[in-house]
Amino acid sequence: MPKIIENLRDDILSESLKIIRDEGVDRLSIRYLSSRLAIAPSTIYNYFDSKEQIVRVLIKAHWEKALDDIDNMCRKKINIRTALPEIVENLRSCVKPLLQFHIKAAIGKNKSSGFDFGNIIIDPLSRRMKLLITGSGIPETDAEEMAPVLSRLAIACMCDPGLDIEEIIRTTSKIQTEGRQNV
Repeated sequence: MPKIIENLRDDILSESLKIIRDEGVDRLSIRYLSSRLAIAPSTIYNYFDSKEQIVRVLIKAHWEKALDDIDNMCRKKINIRTALPEIVENLRSCVKPLLQFHIKAAIGKNKSSGFDFGNIIIDPLSRRMKLLITGSGIPETDAEEMAPVLSRLAIACMCDPGLDIEEIIRTTSKIQTEGRQNV
């Protein structure tokens, strides 16, 4: 009689995330994952087509949590200037375990994985940034231009902990103010 394992899909995802956190995304393989779960590799294939699909499912779940948190900021009508540092910190905490895969996707090394960085990451973030920007009293036409730039900036800060979003905002504001004075 075959062994019945309840919540195996969740166990596969959970163990995959542990491997990625502890050993890196490159260490994750169906064979290694199956040995850690004490199941046959074919059992994993009953739930997922490939390692890449497992990673995509993990990214989507983490990303949706980050976007939900940004949606909450929109509902609370938090000013964009106040929200940006929190958004970056939230992105870092939600996707940190998958950062290696995100960076590879961002620079196009994972084209074969089926991971569309623009549609999955940038576009939804830009839509939410636009809501935060217009909610901060900035005209919609300006928000339309600012949202993709701020989204990419937030992604850059997520990927590089050395980038300080608050310092970037201060510098940008200073440049804009000095530029207006020189006109």
